Amino acid sequence: MIMTGNDFSFGSLLRTFRNRRQFTQQQLAETIGETRRTLGRWERGDSLPASKALVLELARSLKLDEQETRQLLEASLTACSPYWSVPLPRNPYFTGREEILETLHRQLGVGQAVALTQSLALHGLGGVGKTQIALEYAYRHALEYSAVFWIAAETEEQIISSLRRIAKTLQLPEQDNPDQQRVVAAVQRWLSAQGQWLMIWDNVEDLKVFQRFLPSTRSGAILLTTRRQALGTLAWGLNVLPMGQEEGMLFVLRRAKVLFSETTSERMRHLAERLPVESEAVAELVTILEGLPLALDQAGAYLEATQCGLAAYLKLFRTHRATLLQLRGEGAHDHPASVSTTLTMVIRAASERHPAVQDLLRVCALLQADTIPEELFRQGVEPLGVPFSAICRDPLEWNRVVGVACSYSLLSRQPEAQTFSLHRLVQAVLLDTMTDEERERWNTRLIDALEALFPNVLHEADTPTWEQCEHLLPHVLLCLHRAEQASVSLPPASLAYKTACYLLRRGQYVEAERLYQRALQIREQALGPKHPEVATSLGGLAILFQIQGKYTQAEPLYRRALQIREQALGSEHPSVAAMLNNLAILSRNQGKYTEAEPPLQRALQIEEHSHGPEHPRTANVLANLAELYWEQGRYTEAEPLLWRALQIKERTLGPDSPEVVEPLYLLANLFRKQGRYTEAEPLCRRALQIGEQTVGSEHPEVAEILTGLANLLREQGLYAEAEPLYRRALQIGEQTLGSEHLRVTLILTDLAECSRMQGRDREAEHLYRSVLQIQERVLGAEHPKVADPLHGLANIYRDRNSYAEAESLYRRALLLQEQKLGRDHPDIAATLHSLALLRQKQGKLNEACALAQRALTIRAQVLGDAHPKTIATRTLLAQLVQDQEDGTEPPLEQLQTLLKVRGWSLHLKRRRGKPMSTRPEE
Repeated sequence: MIMTGNDFSFGSLLRTFRNRRQFTQQQLAETIGETRRTLGRWERGDSLPASKALVLELARSLKLDEQETRQLLEASLTACSPYWSVPLPRNPYFTGREEILETLHRQLGVGQAVALTQSLALHGLGGVGKTQIALEYAYRHALEYSAVFWIAAETEEQIISSLRRIAKTLQLPEQDNPDQQRVVAAVQRWLSAQGQWLMIWDNVEDLKVFQRFLPSTRSGAILLTTRRQALGTLAWGLNVLPMGQEEGMLFVLRRAKVLFSETTSERMRHLAERLPVESEAVAELVTILEGLPLALDQAGAYLEATQCGLAAYLKLFRTHRATLLQLRGEGAHDHPASVSTTLTMVIRAASERHPAVQDLLRVCALLQADTIPEELFRQGVEPLGVPFSAICRDPLEWNRVVGVACSYSLLSRQPEAQTFSLHRLVQAVLLDTMTDEERERWNTRLIDALEALFPNVLHEADTPTWEQCEHLLPHVLLCLHRAEQASVSLPPASLAYKTACYLLRRGQYVEAERLYQRALQIREQALGPKHPEVATSLGGLAILFQIQGKYTQAEPLYRRALQIREQALGSEHPSVAAMLNNLAILSRNQGKYTEAEPPLQRALQIEEHSHGPEHPRTANVLANLAELYWEQGRYTEAEPLLWRALQIKERTLGPDSPEVVEPLYLLANLFRKQGRYTEAEPLCRRALQIGEQTVGSEHPEVAEILTGLANLLREQGLYAEAEPLYRRALQIGEQTLGSEHLRVTLILTDLAECSRMQGRDREAEHLYRSVLQIQERVLGAEHPKVADPLHGLANIYRDRNSYAEAESLYRRALLLQEQKLGRDHPDIAATLHSLALLRQKQGKLNEACALAQRALTIRAQVLGDAHPKTIATRTLLAQLVQDQEDGTEPPLEQLQTLLKVRGWSLHLKRRRGKPMSTRPEE
């Protein structure tokens, strides 16, 4: 006895089955070990059984067959399957496909080993019913799995969105984290740790993207739907063919509600005997539509909506088929004609019920088919046209239009997410029925609407704004791509530029570059090569190149943008100051310190005059000027500038604004350089916390802060705490910037030093050589940063007693530093100190003392007498003087006199043969 009425609730089913067995509530309750009151609550719908086992016990006691047991289990699904994340409802008209479903269960059942080791894929023609088969399998066998998840997998954005939904279902701590990578990783960890789950990936287009999001290990079943047949080793494929004749006929009759959903094939044959004309019509319809489930479903929907009858529908189809097929454009071979014809008739029927339905569908057709945001129609609607915008602003009329579209299954509405979706075949038919002029006109309107709605994040990093950008991004990219063949106009340039700025902030550099180039090209063609908007595009592209370490590509863009702005806006305009600031940063990154200061001083003067001394833009220039001084070892000049920049941003933007991260981090680094570790660490940790909360834990800026914190710990001898931070920073840098970016090489250099200080010389040498090779290729052999790996390698050779190799590297590093940094930079003092250690090991004490004396003078002047590095050099010098007094060389009386003048005491005492440390302080 299978329920065929409208009440499919658990309580109704239980009551029906109990009465059939002529059990009282008390009798059944005693049989299963529960109270009559509990059974009454179940039948009234006040509660549900707490476990699948209890439902199965009920089925056993009531002597239900397999189909009835499944029906009772499905009714209790909300209680028995706590981890259920399938956003699509079960298709009440699903028909047949039993052989495929049995194969899926045989391969993916919980008891099957293949479910733990191999994925299964349903592949075939678009619209053949792959998604509906997967959905039916999920509902039919849900209670056999510990969890069931559904991934919309056509694009990476959809996959991430689905994983976010799953994280909420699992109530993971990371579910609301703005950093999408952390959410993805949390779900993957859960899947690796748990077992007996089912995950369905619907509409997989890119197998590489799919593979990237899979958990590293798994003990659950994975089912794909895809149009691709070549799956390699990723999955075992199951080809889904169109419906057979009888199966298709039964499906159409059920969908049109000519027959009940539970009608069997045997009953359909009896219907054919009573209604031969209708039966012949539906048989011919299935043949014409080639048994494609989507086409059959839409035909049934049209029959239900219009009640025109099967024979009339078939006649209408015949008379319109040739005309409608002519509307098919490029790409018609991807979708059978019958689907196009059926959908076009449904679209026409819906539009006749409300004329605005056609406008709504046209707009949706030009966007990504999934997660179409309602906010586009409610907030950015003005550019879409006056009549349509008036309807969108009226909530009642808007719901009426959407309701009509949804009633014909042309749109699916997700009210909680406030999004729409439409099947891509519906989308294809809509696009094909529009003329080229109509497509261009509506796409232009959409670009205007998206441009008005898309936030400008060039100077922002707040999470709500970024979330809005993320929702709009796939639709923006599609519309911009479609507009590439259209006539040149400015709205696409503005939208491309704003989108590029967002992608830049998120570290998605490849797509950002393409859009910056697009905006530049359009503006040059539309406005001329000397327009200020052209300079804006040049500046954005230059920033991107600079962040990527492509300095030779960035510099001419900056200089051209600066020239345009000075000519068009005047030399004192704030936009000129911004370009001067960026150009100075570029010079600093290239080691051209003397070239960097004048434009920064000029930029600071312009900003203070234009915006005032307390404006955040003024603070930015102050921080950049301070960082330049810090790079030059001018610490006393840098500190007050950084404090002033930090205070300005805290007062104007708030203490937790992402804009305070830079001055915080720079201050922490400055204090570290000065040996003020207790002051540096809280600043660095505060910068890290704000950075992770705003830009996300996988952003390059966070990697830089992690490296700074690791350096701080390493210099205090806390190697075990420092190394994991280095490795996390390195992973972020390589993923977002690439393995040959300057920032990544700096992390490698610091990690190499950490390895060396722990006695892992081979590992350190490999890292230093990798850095040297990359920096010489990317920056050039004369860049001052090249001195860092040279110095590190020299230290390793010195400790191995390979004196000749060590000296050669020290000399080359010292030459680079003196040429680029001047003779009094603290980095030079570090090289001199290391070279003095080499001379000490060689027994050349006079030369060692001279080198140590020079290093001490620089460190005392720049770092101060109390700095740990100054103390280390002073201690080294004391050892060298003591070695001379103990040896045959004459004591350095002049050196002792100099030290006394400085107020330093060497605490010399006679000793014999004090052994050298294997890891001397550098």
